[in-house]
Amino acid sequence: MLTRSTSINKIHVSIVNIKVNKMNFSYLLKYLLAILISHNLYAADIIVTVENIQNRDGTINIALFTESGGFPNEAAKTQGMTLPVEHPLVKGTFTNLPENNYAIAVYQDENGNNKLDKNFFGIPKEPYGFSGNSAKLGPPSFDEASSSLTRDDIHLVIRLK
Repeated sequence: MLTRSTSINKIHVSIVNIKVNKMNFSYLLKYLLAILISHNLYAADIIVTVENIQNRDGTINIALFTESGGFPNEAAKTQGMTLPVEHPLVKGTFTNLPENNYAIAVYQDENGNNKLDKNFFGIPKEPYGFSGNSAKLGPPSFDEASSSLTRDDIHLVIRLK
């Protein structure tokens, strides 16, 4: 049988539980807010369009770089993607990237061996290109090929050579 004192105690316990739950929710909310602030809230995309594709052989390999060390060596890439050839252009998107400087290297792997084939002198035998579309002989430096990504998406057009 419930007495008046028992009913009051149950009500008091319920009120205390509600206050504790509100306090836990407040801490949880503050914790989640701290996590969001500590991570970059301004993620953006880099949309890459590869042009001047002369044939439908193989795949298009796109490599994304964030540091000059190793650019344009594919082993040093930050992210990469392999896309089917859709003559005469291919589009790929790197999504939710934090603010940074990025450079892109692209090649068409015509024979499917997952590497850019070169001749005896180190000159590519397969079509290739870089962000910035440098016309100089040899690969551009990271600084020459890089673009600064901030809050807005970047659209890059790379012409294969």
